[in-house]
Amino acid sequence: MIGPCAATAQFTPIVKFSSLPAEVKKELSASGLPDSAWAVAIIPLPPVVVMGPVINGIGLNTDMPVNPASVMKLVTTRAALGLLGPQFRHQTRIATTGRLEAGILRGDLFFQGGGDPKLVVEDLAEIATRLKSMGIERIEGTLVVDGSRFNEPEVDPGLFDGRPFSTYNVGPHAAMVNFKSVKVSVWSEGGRRVRVVTEPRLREQEVHQKIQLVDGGCARSRVSARMDAAEKGAEPKLFVSGVMGKQCNGVDFYVSVMDHARFAMTAFRSAWEAVGGVMKVKLQTGTTPDHARTLVQWESPRPLIELVADINKLSNNPMTRQLFLNLSAAEGRPATRQESRLAVKAFLASRGLVFPELVMDNGSGLSREERISARSLARLLADALVGPDAQAWVETLPAVGIEGTVRHRMRNSVLEGRAWLKTGTLDDVRALAGYIRSAEGRWVVFVAVVNDPQAGKSKQAMDSLIKWAYTYH
Repeated sequence: MIGPCAATAQFTPIVKFSSLPAEVKKELSASGLPDSAWAVAIIPLPPVVVMGPVINGIGLNTDMPVNPASVMKLVTTRAALGLLGPQFRHQTRIATTGRLEAGILRGDLFFQGGGDPKLVVEDLAEIATRLKSMGIERIEGTLVVDGSRFNEPEVDPGLFDGRPFSTYNVGPHAAMVNFKSVKVSVWSEGGRRVRVVTEPRLREQEVHQKIQLVDGGCARSRVSARMDAAEKGAEPKLFVSGVMGKQCNGVDFYVSVMDHARFAMTAFRSAWEAVGGVMKVKLQTGTTPDHARTLVQWESPRPLIELVADINKLSNNPMTRQLFLNLSAAEGRPATRQESRLAVKAFLASRGLVFPELVMDNGSGLSREERISARSLARLLADALVGPDAQAWVETLPAVGIEGTVRHRMRNSVLEGRAWLKTGTLDDVRALAGYIRSAEGRWVVFVAVVNDPQAGKSKQAMDSLIKWAYTYH
């Protein structure tokens, strides 16, 4: 429980940092990384937090702007909870300007995205069921995917690291469905032939597979998928290729292989056909006219606090980028990254948190441009322990040794279940930030970021730093 740290006053402390003890600096030096690669801020919080105290912390390069990688998600999610509220729920609208006659809906059907970061296939199944209950059996005409809530071009998914089919590179879209990810399941039937099934389900003519069966088990299996460029006038196909061990029970993997509009149509059609419906439509993108009548107004079954937990525990980039844009979406004013940056800074300022060095690109940390200091991150985390939602906020972070991206870290140690830490990883970045419940029962705010081409060497030293913060505070 947060308990003794809770307070009703706004928490805007002055934090004075002293140097790391010599024995701790020795641990960091043992990593082979220079001191200049580290940014550390550790704040043992007093039992009662009051307005405007001076709090003593321990740190190294606390004011140096650093790339925090996915630790930047803490800034985005904390601002989202403050701006939208923990019980906020996203809306998705299905509307039409067509007519229903004898079970056939003819005309334009609009799939109007509400920016939901987690509109998944289970939701589409329920939407399809509701449409079916209205007496619709067949949909003919045009399916218009409306992503106008966001005013940003679709992201080139290969731009960041040259991996366009990787699901972590999916960019935001107001009508994003299922993280724009296709689950591909491949298995052999008696070692004689290979089966390929996708979710959402692609029709047989939309999937082409060329997989060779070889002796051995799953260790021999190497399967990948890509979207083939369609011939003129033809629909694109999913091309699944590689080798499969005859004794392998099967492999599952996820790929992102379509643009948002085509994926939304594919997933919606799959859900509709699963309930017995027939769909013969052309795909278009556009906006939903004011006179369109609503068929289904879908409210997400997941409140924002649950989405934030998914983001922070699993470090989900597409969800974060989606949520970041939602911070500036409003009636008649589509969201932009610039407006969302301003919204975040305004929220922080309302909490007395002014971070001049803060640079936000897409809010997820999947960026080479984003910057923040260890001091600012620590102040944000300390401020989040104030108020009635403090416990819920801490629990959106993964518990060390138990869940999420730190489920294997410090397992079976004294830290298991006593630290809640968000991870950040890029090629030249390693970061951890969150909370530790110390051996004395005090809350300790912890931030450690390494920016260096050899950042991967920092793990042991960072774990030692966490254990020190736990033991001596």
